[in-house]
Amino acid sequence: MQKYTIMGFKGIYKDKSSATKIGILFLLIFVSVILHTLVGSAIVLFFSDFGLSQDLSNQIAVNYLKLLQLFSAIGLFIAPTLLYAYLTDFDYKLLFNFKRQSAFLVIVIMMLITPFIGWLLEMNMSIPFPDWILRLGNDSEKIVESFLKMNHLGDLLFNLLVIAIVPAIGEELLFRGYLQQSFSKWLSSPHVAIIVTAVLFSAIHLHFQGFFPRFILGVLLGYLFYWSGSLWLPILAHFANNAQAVIISYPTFKVDSGVYSVLSDVEVDPMMALFSFASVVVLLFMFYKTVSIKKD
Repeated sequence: MQKYTIMGFKGIYKDKSSATKIGILFLLIFVSVILHTLVGSAIVLFFSDFGLSQDLSNQIAVNYLKLLQLFSAIGLFIAPTLLYAYLTDFDYKLLFNFKRQSAFLVIVIMMLITPFIGWLLEMNMSIPFPDWILRLGNDSEKIVESFLKMNHLGDLLFNLLVIAIVPAIGEELLFRGYLQQSFSKWLSSPHVAIIVTAVLFSAIHLHFQGFFPRFILGVLLGYLFYWSGSLWLPILAHFANNAQAVIISYPTFKVDSGVYSVLSDVEVDPMMALFSFASVVVLLFMFYKTVSIKKD
């Protein structure tokens, strides 16, 4: 009788078509979502006995939600992606080349794009969505607000891990590292692949009041990866985007102070948004020329 081992499954889908590989990856993600939902529901039921599951004013409950968010990011993005790499014998190490890259330029781009993203968010939120979408968005915002209430340096560091580091690695590994490349081969167009991946990237967050800003960020991250060939740069950009919100919030949020961030309530001047957009376009052109020269 033949004996099967885990090693025996390595690369079994290596020679499949790009469309089949995309289907396999989505199947793995779907299974991860089911498992995560079951485990998450069990945890919520367990903690509900202590009155912690829905009480965002309780710091212990918030810390528990942060841990759940951390494991969710690992389970939904990192685990299925690494399993996919194993089954298709994909050498993910090729994505993490250590050539000299314009890391500083990427950070500047992410800082300068903030006003334009803020203005786009205002436009997005003015769209009359159905009530169920608004409720979904409001629930997400309340959770984010509770996460960004920080009392000491430990809260800041843990938030950077949960909100910036793990999501940046996991989401970029999945969306830019695998999906974008798979779509590019399947559709025979890297530009269409970037757009399709950005749509999925924005939609999976289930916060449609911020769909268009997140879509633009997804397109930006996609081109950073496409032009450079290194996944480190979109990871760095993703981290800078998320970490910026955490760091800016640190002196503003205090536990039990009743003070919540005013960042989302600040109106962005259209001229500032236009300047932001124009500056980013110029810097992206510089980035493109820089990485093109280095490739040559």
